[in-house]
Amino acid sequence: MADAEKRVPLKGAWSFLNAPNSKDIAKRKVRKAFDLPPKPFDYLVVLDFEWTCDNRPGFGAGEIIEFPSVLVRTSPCEIVDEFQVYCRPEERPQLTRFCTELTAITQAMVDRGVLLSEAIRLHHRWMASHGLLPEPTDGPADAHDHQQPQRGKEGEYPSFAFVTWGDSDLMSALHRECERKGLPKPLHFWKWINLKALFKQHYRREPTGGLQRVVESLGYTFEGRAHSGLVDSRNTAKIVTDMIRGGFRFTRTTRGCGPDGQPYGRPKAGDKRAADRAQRRPALSSKAPRGEKRADVEGALRREEGA
Repeated sequence: MADAEKRVPLKGAWSFLNAPNSKDIAKRKVRKAFDLPPKPFDYLVVLDFEWTCDNRPGFGAGEIIEFPSVLVRTSPCEIVDEFQVYCRPEERPQLTRFCTELTAITQAMVDRGVLLSEAIRLHHRWMASHGLLPEPTDGPADAHDHQQPQRGKEGEYPSFAFVTWGDSDLMSALHRECERKGLPKPLHFWKWINLKALFKQHYRREPTGGLQRVVESLGYTFEGRAHSGLVDSRNTAKIVTDMIRGGFRFTRTTRGCGPDGQPYGRPKAGDKRAADRAQRRPALSSKAPRGEKRADVEGALRREEGA
């Protein structure tokens, strides 16, 4: 054995041990995949639905009436494109006065709109036009026709994730309407980023006061009318781009669905009271404005819950 390989006793309390030699310490030749930093998404699709609602108790579940998106490229960070289509409600075709006052969506706009199934297909084609998904197949839609390609494979599609201001858009509104109407929910809608959760992580503070106040707290002007889906998507995208330019890396989703397609965190099947309460929330409270109308909606919700 060469002199460099001889074991020399350690000093002090460890004198009964020999110092390790080069044979004891193997050099790692290949860096393992889990040691590499996660790659950020190539694109983020910011989304904010609007749906039917009322400030009276017993209205029931809402139906999506505006289906918008704003496409953000993460590197270089920029807004790439927008998408918007209005949807025609089937369960309650007539909009309430409260809904029109809240969203500025009129009866004529939804009457000229498309059914939710067609809105999903048009949205898929829009994403495919930017190379994020394959073109949708002809004929009846199937959930697996809309499957998002795997991330990180050479020559595959760019990676993307949906970004929402809260969980209600994809966890409640889209999921429940597809479930009620027997529509296949595309697999790329099974995971998403709740921007509120990552906002707190990046800025070290709670995103309090609603979307408009949060946008203004970052030094931006809230452009447009609140509770318009496309306007809210544009302003949410301002937060997204501010975070990216501030060094934040969007590398993972925050919420999603299990193998059965059910969102994690939904009430258990046996908890009828919780399920009924959750079913009413999207229609009554999630998009209510401040002030008197907000109080009306919250009061209606409390009466429905028996509080």
